[in-house]
Amino acid sequence: MTGALLLSACGYFGGSRPAKAAHAPPQAYASLQADAQARELAGMVDAVGPSRSQSPVNLMFSIRDRPQVGQDDEIDYALVPNVAGIESLQLAFAPGSGLQVVSNGPALAAVKPVLGTPILGSVTVRPVKPGLFTLSVVVAVQSPDRSVVWPFTIPVIVGEGPAQTAANQQP
Repeated sequence: MTGALLLSACGYFGGSRPAKAAHAPPQAYASLQADAQARELAGMVDAVGPSRSQSPVNLMFSIRDRPQVGQDDEIDYALVPNVAGIESLQLAFAPGSGLQVVSNGPALAAVKPVLGTPILGSVTVRPVKPGLFTLSVVVAVQSPDRSVVWPFTIPVIVGEGPAQTAANQQP
């Protein structure tokens, strides 16, 4: 008797479930996934890429702390596929003068990345002198019909950075 009352209260007998409830879990999952991706990319900015055409990938980054000479610093990155049908991605770092790549973790290679889904990683750099430097990033994109290489650069300001000009100083 108690079981029948509970089942009745839950709408098991004669009640109809709203159609919206049947579709809520996939929508809720998609919303949670979009929120998680937004949190992953929060605070990141776009790396400088070639301006000649739309890249099949977008590279975003954030530098954890102000880099100082002789101290390791982490640069977090997100590689986001912009087109469907990519078979694989490979990423390589090349420091400019004034920087050393200390560690970039395991070599990044993604097989069949999902359109719009960020691939996250980090690279550790060690500045050897103060100034403005670049970390070059080369992304090799393989698709069924072609293979392309996209260069990006990440600017790294070491130490205090360039002096402020009179025009941008706050009174």
